[in-house]
Amino acid sequence: MPDVVAGAAFAVLAALFLAAQSLTVRVGTETHRVADVVAAMFATNLLVLVPVAAVSAYPTYALTPSAVAAFAVSGLLGSLLARFCYFHGIARLGASRAEPLKALFPVFATVIAVLVLGESVTPTLALGVLLLVAGGLGVVLDSRRTPATASGRRLWVDVAFPLAAALFLGIDPVFTKLGLAAGTPPLVGLTVRVGAAALGFCGYLAWVSRASGRAWRPRVNRWLVGASVANTGYLVAYYAALDRAPVAVVTSLLGVSTLFVVAGAAVFLQRDERVTWRLAAAALLVVVGAAFVVRG
Repeated sequence: MPDVVAGAAFAVLAALFLAAQSLTVRVGTETHRVADVVAAMFATNLLVLVPVAAVSAYPTYALTPSAVAAFAVSGLLGSLLARFCYFHGIARLGASRAEPLKALFPVFATVIAVLVLGESVTPTLALGVLLLVAGGLGVVLDSRRTPATASGRRLWVDVAFPLAAALFLGIDPVFTKLGLAAGTPPLVGLTVRVGAAALGFCGYLAWVSRASGRAWRPRVNRWLVGASVANTGYLVAYYAALDRAPVAVVTSLLGVSTLFVVAGAAVFLQRDERVTWRLAAAALLVVVGAAFVVRG
């Protein structure tokens, strides 16, 4: 029981770190590019994860070629493409609206689990998916009525970014499970995942620099540093939670980050974002729906 309580505490801490990341990214992208945020985040992640994983898992890292490939694919999907899409969604829609849409990833994960892994659909799972979809529709409808967001076709383009992030995050666990099934320690797998994503990001930067004929130079400010520290804190707290509590408990509590983001935007980002009762209700539906999906 003490381990479960400690795991739950770490899960709530991870949710707070996630919310802090979203809010600082929102402020940081007002003056800096999304690529600047991603670069700062990868640098901070690797600075912390590489030495910690190297020491904690020594001398058995249990890295097979198949495990490395699985973690690399999960990194390209979850740590690179999902980050890019999610941060663009924050810059376009605001943190309070991008976060609930990104939190719809259990819908995609459920569909993939049913179609690819042959898992069955229980009534609890189906109810959770319906609540998630209702919450997502609520966010979109609220965005259409809010002058702070775009309208018409531009709004649907903006909404597509966090939804794409949800899709990539929904596919990601399939490859993560394959990597962990090989016996690789979770922290080592996480380091490989982030390292592969960072290499993919460097390849993207090289392509952009060659296409534009200009060398890309990252810029950073205190908000980007804060977002990077928050993201790294989330990763550490998340894995500490998984080490102490069941996945269902950790994932359910992690979903509370959606409410933290909406509340944080209402308090700290009043000048940039308008948090309505409709948005708060939609965010609550997403959190409850995610909890049902996890337990279904």
